[in-house]
Amino acid sequence: MTGTGGDENAVGDAVDAIQREWHRLRPDLDLTAIGIVGRVLRSAALIVHHSDEVLAAHGLTRGEFDILAALRRSAAPRSPGELRTISLATAPSTTKRLKQLEARGLVHRATNPADGRGALIALTAAGRDLADEVFPLQLSAENSLIAGLEGDESAVLERSLTRLLASIERS
Repeated sequence: MTGTGGDENAVGDAVDAIQREWHRLRPDLDLTAIGIVGRVLRSAALIVHHSDEVLAAHGLTRGEFDILAALRRSAAPRSPGELRTISLATAPSTTKRLKQLEARGLVHRATNPADGRGALIALTAAGRDLADEVFPLQLSAENSLIAGLEGDESAVLERSLTRLLASIERS
């Protein structure tokens, strides 16, 4: 059965049941994509849910944290467009997040000297402090989610996901 879970000794998951059901209905189809994409999507949803709990304890959403983290990593202020690209958010979502962060005193908006109509966004001291406080907690939460991987599984998975994402980004 192609793409239906593979190794009998592997730990089962919800996607295994989906693949079995589809294989019963359509044994003529290669179900490999369900095994990969289904697991990536399900993992992403569970990771986001767990992240949201950690971030909510600090009054942040994932989107707001992504902006703070992008600005914290940056050596210079960023335009809203750059922040939108980094966070994969829509323009209205980015604008809303920036307004909320600015209202909380976590970011500062200044006129872009290269483009008088544009803006540059920078962290305030409070924004930097919050990013520095939350990032280790977020990282610890994410590490706990991958703690079940053994030996070099995390390195192999990271390489595989890197190749997958690069392939998707090229298409």
